[in-house]
This record gives sequence, structure tokens and C-alpha cells, in this order.
Amino acid sequence: MRRFLRSTRGRLVVFQVLMLGLASAVSAYAIYQLVARPVVTASDDVLYGQWGTIAAGLVLKDDGTVGYKPGALPETYGDPPTPVESIVYAKDGKVIAQTKNLSLPQRDLLARAQAVFGGASGSYFDGREPPSGSPQRGYADQVALGDQSNPVPVVVVVTKSTADLESTLRRLLITLIAGVLLVVAVGGALAWVVVGRTLRSVRALANTARTISEQDLHRRVDVPTPDDEVGELKATFNQLLERLEHSFQSLRRFTADASHELRSPLTLIRTELDVLLTRPRQISDYELAMRNVQDEVEHMSRVIDQLLLLAQADAGNLNLLRSDIDVADFVEEAAARWQSVAEARGVKLEVQSPSTGVVDGDPDLLRTVIDNLVDNAIRYSPALASVTLSARRSDGEWLIEVSDQGPGVPAEMRERVFDRFARADSVRTRRGGGVGLGLALSTAVVRAHRGALELVDGNGHGARFRVHLPIEPKPEDSQSDAKLGDRTDN
Repeated sequence: MRRFLRSTRGRLVVFQVLMLGLASAVSAYAIYQLVARPVVTASDDVLYGQWGTIAAGLVLKDDGTVGYKPGALPETYGDPPTPVESIVYAKDGKVIAQTKNLSLPQRDLLARAQAVFGGASGSYFDGREPPSGSPQRGYADQVALGDQSNPVPVVVVVTKSTADLESTLRRLLITLIAGVLLVVAVGGALAWVVVGRTLRSVRALANTARTISEQDLHRRVDVPTPDDEVGELKATFNQLLERLEHSFQSLRRFTADASHELRSPLTLIRTELDVLLTRPRQISDYELAMRNVQDEVEHMSRVIDQLLLLAQADAGNLNLLRSDIDVADFVEEAAARWQSVAEARGVKLEVQSPSTGVVDGDPDLLRTVIDNLVDNAIRYSPALASVTLSARRSDGEWLIEVSDQGPGVPAEMRERVFDRFARADSVRTRRGGGVGLGLALSTAVVRAHRGALELVDGNGHGARFRVHLPIEPKPEDSQSDAKLGDRTDN
């Protein structure tokens, strides 16, 4: 039983049975009262009518005795006639008149009459006929005869059998109880079937989910479900599987690309060392090999630093050392830092800075964002082309843009240009492009500043990246910054 109640199906069926039982019991009680009260009232009306008939026929004779004017007491009442037994008592207990048959013992009837003589008001009463025990109901009340100044009291007691009435009410009660039990049983069975069919889809969902592992996240739950909450549950579960599949694919791709980016410099370092160790070399050869190793180590360090920052951003632990940054100085300083690189590649770097204005942010991290964007713009710009770095205010935010006149972002790359290790096939080499983490890292940094980084459509004329930074900091920023420790530059 405990196991049954632990299941959802069992609890729902028990709840349904209890509700049906309560509702059926209340309905049965109401029906019983609606049927029984009129029948009992009609039976009492027969007794009261017979009592009134007998009371109207009693007379006080000249000799002071009491008699019944029609002669014998009537033994039936109404149409169709109903047998009614009657007896009239004087105050001294003497029987004045009575019908031929009296089902109840006379001592009981006399006791009822004496109670009325003693001051009790007229009332109905119940009794049992000996020895059969057949039910009887009666009415007893007092009648005053003669002069009002000196009345002669008598008590009229009338009784009738209620065996048929009691049998009818008993059958009605049994029928109602059987009806309640039938309704509860049928309702419980229907609830068991309906709940079972409803939960069958849920059980199928659970069984399917139990068989799906990280190796086959491409699977989906295809169990037929109605268009209701269960169907919504299936759709939500399939959406969850889709997100998990995407996350696992991104993780596998990220792991593979990271392994490739770190394996290549390690292979080059090992090759350089193996060549040096094959035989004695000139000092210049050793110096050249050490410089090559140093370049590869620096490359690995940059990759690892970017991966660490991305990991911190993913975990929500990218600490921001906020301060007020003068936007004009910030843009001019970034342009000056890359001016020599642009000149070396024959690219003209132009700056469009505002006259004044500040933004709240982390200078080092925002500098990393601008450096990534400017570096990409210079790298992909042809000789004698221009790269523009601009900043302006618009609708309560700062817009910092970096645009170039290069080939732009290929159409097939626009959807995943901000993904990690995403590089066009034409630049899948160290010399042709970067590692592929710059835009992903820039996106994470800008989001940490409650901003956004977008690729603006350049209509086929180069690439334009736009950074959105809010002008006013949110109140919670000051609270979160107070909890942040110094960031370790890795």
C-alpha cells in the first residue's frame, strides 16, 4: 500500500476516489432527505388528521361522562384509507373509547396519556409492536370538553404502523449507498485508466531519457504525446537535448582546436631541440633555435592566457577592475599603440574620437578588445587601405567601431565569426590569421561590461565591428566590484 501511495498514479487515483466518495455521499444524503421528509410528514399528517377527527367527535354528556358522538371510533383515515388505531383516556386513566385492535401495549399508551395530563404538550412518538417488533408511530394530545370555566380533560392517542414506510426508506438508503459505491468504483477505475494512459507517455519519456548518453545526444524523444502539458514536456526535453548536443559539440570542437593550437608549437619546439642535439652546432645556430623556441612559447602563453580568460568568463568569475575611462584618450592611445604596425604594413590608421566623455569599465580588458579588433583590421587590410577607429555616443551608450577596407567576413563565416577558434579556410595558418580566440574573448569581455559586440553589415566593403557599452553603471555593479579581488594578469 505504501508503494502504491508513493506513485503519482496511486496518489491521483486515491484523491479522485476520495473526492467522488465525498461528493456522492453528500448527494446521497441530500436525496435521502428530499425523499424521506415528505413521506414522514405525510405519515404524521395521517395521525394528526385522525386525532383531529376523533377530538371533534368527543362530547360531554349530561351525566358528566364523555362519549364519541358517531358511536365507534374510526379505524381508517384518508383516501385511500389508512388503518389507524385510537384510544381515548380520562384523567383517572379510564378508557373512554378505543378501536378493536391496539398494536402497542396499553401500559405504554397509558404512560403517554398520563405524560400529557401531567403537562406535556402533544407530540409524536415511536414504538415497537410486541412480539414482532413491527414499528409503530403515534400522536397523543389533550382535548378539553365542556364549559371553559370547568373543562373536562381527555387525551386522545392515535397510532399507525410504519412498517411499509420504514421498509421503503431502508430500500432507498440501500439503493443510495450502492449508488455511491458504484460511482466511487467506476470513477476510481476510470481514473486509474486515464491517469495510466497519461503517465504512459511520461514513463516512455523517462525510459528514453534513461537510455540517452553523452555519446548519442543526437537522439530525440519521439514518443506520441497529446497536445497538452505532456506534449509540452516532450518538446522541452527535446530542446534540452538539442542545447546539450550543441554544448557538447562546442566543447569537443574547442578541445580539439585547443589541442591543435598547443600541439603545433610543442611539435616545433621538440623539432628544434632534436635538431640541435643531433650534433654540435655553431653558437649562431643555437641562438636562432632559441629565438624560434621563444616565439613558440610566447604563442603558447597567449593562447593559454586567452583560454583562462574565456574559462573565467564562462564561469562568471571574470573580475572587472572598474574605473572611469576617458573615451577620447582611450581611443587615441589605442591608435597610437598600433600606428607603427599599420605603417609597417602600408595601412593608414584613422581616428575619430569624441571631444569628451567617460565610460565605466576595466581599462585593461577593454584595451584587449580594441587591440583584437584593430589587429584583425590591419592584418586583413590590403596595402594603401585605411582602418578607422571611432567612438561616439548614441541613445545612452557608447559605440566604438573598427572598420577596414579588406575582403570582409565571408558569408559562411558570419554566423560563427564569434565562435572560439573560428577562422576562414583561407587563414587557417598561423601566418595568415590569429588563433581564432580574439573575437570570442572580446565578446566575453564586452558582455561582462553589460554590452554587446556585433558585426555590422559593410555591404561588401570590408568588415565593421561595433562595441556597445552602457554609459551609466547599474547600482549592483558597485556592490559586485567591492567583492572582486585583484585580477591576476596571465
